[in-house]
Amino acid sequence: MPSFLPPNRPPDGLGVRWLACWLLLTLLGWYGVTLTPLARRLAGETGPPLTGEPPSAFILFGLNAGLALIVALAWGRAEGDRGWTARATPWIMRAARLSLAYVLFIYGWQKVFLLQMAQPDHSDLLTRFGQMNHMGLLWRTVGASPLFQFVGGALEVLPAFLLLHRRTALAGALLAVPVLSFVLLLNLGFNVFVKLGAANLLLLAVAILWPHLPNLWRALRNEPTRPLPAPPGLPGPRPLRALARVVVLGYVTCAPLLTTLDFVQKWSPRPVPHDLAGVYRVTADSRPAPDIANDCRWRTLALNAYRASLAPLYRLERLNCPDAPATGAGRYDVSGQTLILTPVDGSPQRLRWARQDAQLTLTGQENGVPFTVTLEPAPARDTRLLNDSWRLFVTPAANE
Repeated sequence: MPSFLPPNRPPDGLGVRWLACWLLLTLLGWYGVTLTPLARRLAGETGPPLTGEPPSAFILFGLNAGLALIVALAWGRAEGDRGWTARATPWIMRAARLSLAYVLFIYGWQKVFLLQMAQPDHSDLLTRFGQMNHMGLLWRTVGASPLFQFVGGALEVLPAFLLLHRRTALAGALLAVPVLSFVLLLNLGFNVFVKLGAANLLLLAVAILWPHLPNLWRALRNEPTRPLPAPPGLPGPRPLRALARVVVLGYVTCAPLLTTLDFVQKWSPRPVPHDLAGVYRVTADSRPAPDIANDCRWRTLALNAYRASLAPLYRLERLNCPDAPATGAGRYDVSGQTLILTPVDGSPQRLRWARQDAQLTLTGQENGVPFTVTLEPAPARDTRLLNDSWRLFVTPAANE
């Protein structure tokens, strides 16, 4: 019965040569040497490069795959029986393992330190479900559960550590394939613009797992497995080989961690230095009330309790304004008794604030006319998401 599995040795031939060319093109892409201009021309894109994953990104993916195939075929034809592929295979697989481990460390540590998806703040409570795109919904969902994000990061860091050594690479690949498959599924299902990046990582994980498939199949059939041939060691004196291992493995493991720790220091959310943060409902507004179909006064105001390196966010909800979105957003700052609201696409608005018990009063001018807005903290039921901590035992009453 013919077998669909590869022979019991490291991958060779066209596949491994294609993988080597693919890795080289990916590395060149990090330094700006890409076929992006050709891809943009084929996609008909003009002007500044588009962010995310425009059509040119998928065309570039196909161009790289085709170019890698052409170079791999030319390599095989020039090689003949010289055995270049067999000698290069161990180094190609090492490069694949270390490349995948490096990227998994980057994304894994970001999730472990709860940086990739920020926890929801007060402004998120006023973001209507219908206003969110799929990616925003996913980011807020994952950010709302620190446990889920931490475990997701740990499941990326663990296979990264296992991929560092040849003897544990099988375990690392077996864990990385389902983890990256789930990541790719989330990216596809929620329109996250790193679908091609996740597909690249999954491709590397499958390539690392491929030479082990025959033994896995034999193990499933309760048959004896066969050891894979050990790759040749590093050339040179033993001290230099040890130094090379320390340098390479140290860079792969420490560089992503140090970058993440630096990111934590610079960008991790910090509490704002005042007590105005919260969600407020408008109880009185001195501005004249127009008809109900054109009432652009505020209904709710949310001031975030945390900030990164930039000013904290705010979001306000209008009553019924046909000429503006239902909610507006921007950044705010507090200087003494002055609250400065800077919308995303507008000029700053300076308001004087005063507090009496829980009541907040804002005074300012709109179109040269003074006005006063009185606000009170929103009831606890409107801010439940921020106070609904993790618990093991959940009863129906607790979810009401």
